Amino acid sequence: MSVLRHVLPLFVGGLWLTHGVAQAGVVPHRESLERSDWQVIELDDACRIEQGVRHGGTLRFETQPGLALRAFWHAPYAMPEGATARLRTGAPEWLGASPKSPLDLEMRAERPDRFRVPDAQVQALKARLLVGHDVRIDFPGAEDAVHFRGIRFAQRAEAFEACYTGAEGPDVGALDRWSVYFATGSRELDSRGRETVARAAETLRTVERPRVRLVGLTDAEGPRELNERLSRQRAEAVRAALVEAGVPGDGLTVEAGGVDPEADGEREGSRRVDIWWLGGADAAAGPSSVAETATETEPQAVPESAPGVPGSAGW
Repeated sequence: MSVLRHVLPLFVGGLWLTHGVAQAGVVPHRESLERSDWQVIELDDACRIEQGVRHGGTLRFETQPGLALRAFWHAPYAMPEGATARLRTGAPEWLGASPKSPLDLEMRAERPDRFRVPDAQVQALKARLLVGHDVRIDFPGAEDAVHFRGIRFAQRAEAFEACYTGAEGPDVGALDRWSVYFATGSRELDSRGRETVARAAETLRTVERPRVRLVGLTDAEGPRELNERLSRQRAEAVRAALVEAGVPGDGLTVEAGGVDPEADGEREGSRRVDIWWLGGADAAAGPSSVAETATETEPQAVPESAPGVPGSAGW
């Protein structure tokens, strides 16, 4: 019995030490070098460049007309409510000295499975990928991580910059936009409109003192005075719904846009309110526009392949 009393603490201590080593040495999910590429995806109203890792999710940059460049980590499954995820960058050993220092930042969940890179840091993250940094994201509340390789980002970035050049919106450089649609002559939100407001509120509630512009619009049917009044009523209805959903009202500005400039008669897409998210207290540094990306840094000549690439970027 006395032997057991001496051996048991050592055994338990050994287990604890082993557990600690396992935590410190988490091997992130990653793809092989050959499979670690970036895809450029063109959509009707957006352009994306992204890399996916099995069991590790997707790291994505996205641009749309009128919006600043945005970046997200789409997690492979829903994370706990209120979770944050740590993102770090680092230059692989084979790359040698990097002109950019590593990033270490925290991402907040917009949705249970989508985490947004702080808008003031998006250009900095892109600049590091352009010079070959890798990205590691630690899963919130779990002994798990994912490793995205930056080796081919610079080769794909030119196609990403060129893939979508749409008309500028009323708030070029806004952080996000949602459109709430209405029935003819109506200022009442239907179920689809309330779903859109709920999605917008889900993002805006994560921001301290969000600044939002609500622009009401109508189709080209009816008298101008009536349409201007209806456009304001629609914007006010969306404002009330956002406040009801928990978004602070002092940063919500209502604007009567009247007839949509692109309206052609009774056009369904013109009967809407555009929710433009312009910023907030935690975006005080302000994101740069997509066109300014190249001024951060020019992409170095990063090889398509690098023999002997180590498994870690040194984070």
